[in-house]
Amino acid sequence: MAISVVIIEDDPIVSNYLSALIRNSPLCNLVGAACNNEQAQKLIAEDADVYLVDIGLPDVSGIDLMRQIKGKCVNASVMVLTSLADMRHVMQSIEAGASGYLLKDDQPEGLIEKLVSLYNGNSPLSPSVAKLLIKKITETPQQQPVGPNYEMVEKLGLSRREYEVLIELRSPMPVKLIAEKLNISYFTVNQHVRRIYQKLKVGTRSGALSKATEHGLF
Repeated sequence: MAISVVIIEDDPIVSNYLSALIRNSPLCNLVGAACNNEQAQKLIAEDADVYLVDIGLPDVSGIDLMRQIKGKCVNASVMVLTSLADMRHVMQSIEAGASGYLLKDDQPEGLIEKLVSLYNGNSPLSPSVAKLLIKKITETPQQQPVGPNYEMVEKLGLSRREYEVLIELRSPMPVKLIAEKLNISYFTVNQHVRRIYQKLKVGTRSGALSKATEHGLF
């Protein structure tokens, strides 16, 4: 079964090129392409497998669209495709739910392979973005909980494993790397993340961390 893909990109040259690339692949099915918020909202309702999103859109933030996608399409994966390679946008995208981050300067021939990789639970990153994240992880002091607040964890209905995943969400690591660190599958971590969001009544990574801090879980 082909992977259903939505493109959200305002540059018509880039959008048309990506559309042709996806249409010509037997591995993917292009659901549609959007260049503004109104068109994007219609395609979010389609609940595609993969959303390929540019950050810089004319009338809406791509970051906000990612949050909406992850809130409404629980099984969808989000891939950023942008020219912005700074840590702020990378981190905001990860916190909003993106699992992959590619730069438009990369060679486009490997895009289909990266979309398939994303769909299969991996986190494709441009080499320069991967270097940024590694630098961020190695330079950031590891935060340790003062002590596991298991009383509040149980009060919120979180399992011990969900609490472990919640702690790891404080780092800039994509879900795939968290899965490798905890020695569990990407899909299992994703399930834990969804349940954490439901129990904390939030829709984003940053929202979960904020709510956990409010409850004294860190």
